[in-house]
Amino acid sequence: MIIATAGHVDHGKTELIKALTGTDTDRLPEEKARGLSIDLGFAYLSGPDNTTLGFVDVPGHEKFIRNMLAGVGGIDLGLLVVAADDGVMPQTREHFAILDLLGIDQYAVAITKIDRVDDDRILQVQDQIESLLANAGHKDIVVYLVCAPDNEGVDVLKNALHKRAQSVSHRHTDGYFRMAVDRAFTLKGVGLVVTGMVFSGAATIDDKLLVSSGGSQVRIRGIHAHNQVSDRAQAGQRCAINIVGRGVGEGSVNRGDWLMHSSLYAPTRRIDVDLRVLESETRSLKHWTSTHLHIAADHLAARAAVLSGGAIAAGDRGLVQLVLEQDAFVVHGDYFVLRDQSAQRTIAGGYVIDPFSPKRGRSRPTRIATLNAMNHRDPGDVLAALIEISDVGVPLTAFSVSQNLPRFRTDTIIESFSIKRVGRQPQEWVFGEKQWQDLLKRIEKAVGQFHESRPGLLGASLKDIQLALKLHVETAILEEATGYLVSEKRLAGRGTQFHLPSHLIKVSESDRQLWRQAAPKLVPNSGSPQSLYQAAEALGIDKEVLETSLKNAVKVGEMVLVAKNRYLPTSYIVRLGSAAEVLAEGSDEGFFTVAEYCEQTKTGRNFAIDLLEYFDGRGFTERVGNNRRIKRPAATIFEVKG
Repeated sequence: MIIATAGHVDHGKTELIKALTGTDTDRLPEEKARGLSIDLGFAYLSGPDNTTLGFVDVPGHEKFIRNMLAGVGGIDLGLLVVAADDGVMPQTREHFAILDLLGIDQYAVAITKIDRVDDDRILQVQDQIESLLANAGHKDIVVYLVCAPDNEGVDVLKNALHKRAQSVSHRHTDGYFRMAVDRAFTLKGVGLVVTGMVFSGAATIDDKLLVSSGGSQVRIRGIHAHNQVSDRAQAGQRCAINIVGRGVGEGSVNRGDWLMHSSLYAPTRRIDVDLRVLESETRSLKHWTSTHLHIAADHLAARAAVLSGGAIAAGDRGLVQLVLEQDAFVVHGDYFVLRDQSAQRTIAGGYVIDPFSPKRGRSRPTRIATLNAMNHRDPGDVLAALIEISDVGVPLTAFSVSQNLPRFRTDTIIESFSIKRVGRQPQEWVFGEKQWQDLLKRIEKAVGQFHESRPGLLGASLKDIQLALKLHVETAILEEATGYLVSEKRLAGRGTQFHLPSHLIKVSESDRQLWRQAAPKLVPNSGSPQSLYQAAEALGIDKEVLETSLKNAVKVGEMVLVAKNRYLPTSYIVRLGSAAEVLAEGSDEGFFTVAEYCEQTKTGRNFAIDLLEYFDGRGFTERVGNNRRIKRPAATIFEVKG
């Protein structure tokens, strides 16, 4: 169990921890000289039942609030320390407010220096504490009376904390590993060591991780967890980890960085949050207020963009987008605190809803609805709510990263629902059954509208359908949806053009006769096909007459315009695409050159270049230097689907 002490300066927090654990957390010479803690101090106490109490001795002076914030991430219990002679002081209230903003809901209270006052004064201080806690909704908090120098009341408090530790549930470790770095230093004979609180997941010796500053890869060489040598670091533990990596040293790892799994390397500068303004504030938090954001061990300048109403009154909560000046690495549910522009006063706090906020449309009703859907603690509830309101599918990769879910956990959640999964990793989406059926109906309607507006064309392309839908539906989703509609005979398709089965185009007999005459010129037995000009001359037909006829052939899917003045029958395109696939399959690495394609198809270089550039544009092939490779199967692009 991790315990964070909090309270006013000189109320005896460090002395109390020393009495409980035997460890003096005033470990730095500067701290000794100044007589107060200026950095995080840590101490540990093992119990008879093998439970370990980890104490975070946070500084009490207001100038060092950000140090305190670095230590409270992942704590289980707040130990509020109040001196009997002073009672509740301004920093007592501020520290308690910060713990409350950070979602800490378990507390114990120690009244120290009881040797300096009489019983009446102790009762007065107890009343002050009960009033402070009750205003925040905390009742029946146990208060312990102690005098640390005389060891009075220390054993009672120690036993009570051990008992509380037995009821603390173990943190889940099935998320990706994240540790908030608050110190980095080099030890002779050991190397670089980083310390911090592990927020999620687990890591072991030799695991490979990333440092968020620059994304440098490192390997774990050694682990100390709760001040003991260990082969594992896991969520809820205070750890020191010895890491090694090319170009990574004490100067490249800083307080505020994250040591994390590579899947979480997703920097962001816009974060949508649920934010509560402290009741102690004398005015509302206005839109675009300059603030200081404290999240884990990081400290960033941020603008608070209020998403509704233009301001949030003291004591109220609302949706806010935090706009940062530098990259941050956060996930859904991370707690934070905001201080004012001068960093002198805590003004608000809350938790992250969406780490990857859009730059535009942040306050549109649809976006607010999305944030409300995401504002759940359980990722299954988040996904269910998002599916319910999404017409275009929920992107799985973004969802999984924002929720810090490994693939197996995402798969488990999906399997618990009756939902449609579309696409392939890393581009996958999920739909509710109703939403999927609604999209299919919209696609059919869009194709019908296309026929009405352009009756002379065989069908609509995917791009035509996207425009008609007036929704941003990803191409991969449309491909799967149209493929399904064709298989169900609700649409018919030729290549990437789709039409309703009832849609017919009247073709004149003269056009069909001209196509039959042109086909031998455009599909030669050997060599390159003739251009429009060459075919017209060979047939003794006016070039413009032939071009008009071939354009009509393109409209009904009989011909394809590959390049300027190069028309080819669709069946010939299919054959040429198959030839490229055969050539790629016969190559060791799947690459082929223009010269090799010319040899394979017995065509000229100029024609082959035109054709391969057409293939590139259709997404069939992809150019890599002077080579090409197959990007997608030809059957999904060129062959008749129905």
